[in-house]
Amino acid sequence: MSQKKTTEVVGHIGIDAGLCWIGDPCYVLGDDASFRVRSWDKFCSKLGKDYPQIAQPIGDGIGFAISTGIGDGYYPVTVETVDLGKSWGKRVSRVTIDFGIEDIEEEE
Repeated sequence: MSQKKTTEVVGHIGIDAGLCWIGDPCYVLGDDASFRVRSWDKFCSKLGKDYPQIAQPIGDGIGFAISTGIGDGYYPVTVETVDLGKSWGKRVSRVTIDFGIEDIEEEE
C-alpha cells in the first residue's frame, strides 16, 4: 500500500541559548519529574565533552541538547506526515529544524 506523505513548515522555534532541547518534558519539567534539573547552571554543567554538537546532559534516553551551530536565531520547523489510512489516519513521521548551516558562507 502506498502511503501519502506531506511536508509543511508548521512554525518556527526561537533560540536564545544557542541550543534546543529534544525530549519528553515529563522527565524534566515539574517538581515530581524523575530527572528534573533545578537550574540553568546545573543543566549547562552537565552538557559534557561532546557538546556543542550534541549532548545527553541528563542521561541516556532522557533527551538531547542540540547546538544550533551558529547560535541564537529563529529557525523553521518542518513536519512530514504520513496518511496510514482508516485505522491510524494522519501521523507525524518526521520533524526537522533547519538551523541554516548550509546557507552560511565560509569566511576567508
